[in-house]
Amino acid sequence: MTSAHFIIDTTLIRQKDLGALDQIQGQLTAAQAVTSFQKASTQNPVYNLARKVAKTMQTEEVLPIVVIGNPASLNATLAAILDFDDTLRWPLLLINWNDKSHSTNRLVNQILTSLSNQTIRQAPLGLVTGSVPKQGKQYFLDSFQVGPDFSAILPKFNQKFAWKHAFHQMFSFWGQASRNQNKISFSWTLRFAHTYQNHSKTLGLQIILGQDGIAAEIRLVNQLPWPQIMLTYLRGKKGVENPSRKGFTTIPLMIPADFHIQDIQSVKTDGRLLQSGAYSFTMTIAGTYPIMKVSEN
Repeated sequence: MTSAHFIIDTTLIRQKDLGALDQIQGQLTAAQAVTSFQKASTQNPVYNLARKVAKTMQTEEVLPIVVIGNPASLNATLAAILDFDDTLRWPLLLINWNDKSHSTNRLVNQILTSLSNQTIRQAPLGLVTGSVPKQGKQYFLDSFQVGPDFSAILPKFNQKFAWKHAFHQMFSFWGQASRNQNKISFSWTLRFAHTYQNHSKTLGLQIILGQDGIAAEIRLVNQLPWPQIMLTYLRGKKGVENPSRKGFTTIPLMIPADFHIQDIQSVKTDGRLLQSGAYSFTMTIAGTYPIMKVSEN
């Protein structure tokens, strides 16, 4: 059995479920699968813990890092590792935490089976370089997001609709400043190959990396009243044609691509709060990164 470092994003776990983490740690420790077990919180976020792990692992053998959380937790771990040393390639395993369906025994079984099998794929590694907002670089897997978190309702119409997640995002968005969307919409330009585009009223966008034969793309939520956004999404789920005409837009993307975002006011990139201001960055692919597949018995 291969042991691993564990990072648990407790910000995603309900207070009443936190006790399950002790059971999970106990069972994993009994199976000799734990090298370290750390719990991230609002005060001590995933990025900080992952950077500490990177420092301690620098002189160790290559061990997997298991992240219990969501894709943003995985990206934060990845960013911390590569910010510390961009040559490091420790396999990452994401175990999604789901309030409704998680079972301690099933979760432990997933982890132990995955560590035993060690089925690894090389995932494309995205890189944005430039002013984001200060000069620098940021790595990511799968997707990179700018603006409020709309991930539950962006136009991926074949996904299972996450009602709880979507309504949480909707009310969170309304609670910020959405009674006047002009305050948080932003204009931006995109240039790649021979294409140049300008978008004037965007609320949020995701850059989606292409893999397994699927091309890279950008998904947008444009300025539109929330009830109409929800109705448009549901129409798309039912197969109604051209849902992108109202609220949603999907743009094919060739890499490298240059982005310029003008004076965004409510700023998050990939879930990380940044300063308000203008952003200019180039998005490229920086090779691949080893991601461990979740296995079941």
